[in-house]
Amino acid sequence: MSRHCLLAWALVLLLPTAAAAEAPAPAPVDPAVKEVRDCLRRNIPKKSSVQTVHFTSTDRIGGQREFRGKILGMRVADGSRRAKICISQPPEMRGSEVLSMETPDGAPDTFLYTTELRKPKRITGEGVGGSLFGTDFTYEDMQRWQQLNRPERHARMPDAEVDGRPVYVMETVPTDEAQSAYTKVLSYVDKKTCVVIKSESFESGDRLRRVMTSKPDQMLEDHGIFAPTEVVMRDVRDETSTTVVVEDLQVDADTDERSFQVSALGRHCR
Repeated sequence: MSRHCLLAWALVLLLPTAAAAEAPAPAPVDPAVKEVRDCLRRNIPKKSSVQTVHFTSTDRIGGQREFRGKILGMRVADGSRRAKICISQPPEMRGSEVLSMETPDGAPDTFLYTTELRKPKRITGEGVGGSLFGTDFTYEDMQRWQQLNRPERHARMPDAEVDGRPVYVMETVPTDEAQSAYTKVLSYVDKKTCVVIKSESFESGDRLRRVMTSKPDQMLEDHGIFAPTEVVMRDVRDETSTTVVVEDLQVDADTDERSFQVSALGRHCR
């Protein structure tokens, strides 16, 4: 082989090494943030969870609206997680569903199915800030409650206490403004159970919009996973609130992964 050919081959072999050397190093993980996120991950079921729930929404003048159903979560074959809500009562809402699915790089994909729509509707952009079945929870709030990954930056704040319980405090700032209705969210994580027992969500102008609270001394537990028996979401601006009573928790029971497909919406929620 000629000297010129050998030189050309040498350059080709060196190219991947040079490219790898120029690739940016991954951002270092803040150990303080990692401690909080590891705690949160410990309270995520390895496979699945089913919570039987009762929603009660209260408007500004005291009128109430109720529905029952289940909140289900599952880790699918590719390792990503999905969460959905299935409504069983009242009869006019029976079979309605919301499905959120983690994506590799962006916010979760979310789909709504109702008997009126008769086919799944994708919720995008500003829609993620819309009301979930008329409650004070938005689609984004539900994604956060179920700990689905979102494009965000995290910073640890000084530890604090909530209802006498030591908590981690985490500030979360969305990195994709088009996929969030909030400018930041403060989460208060119970150090004992790793449950978010309080969160404060802020809008543009640093205005507090929603506050979610739960009672740390009243928890359900299954397979080492904890869930509050009651969660309250309060809309500070609209002066309304929604209470979710969690009546039952099942962790890592047999769950059909097929029911977490968009094509299955409207078929398995009964």
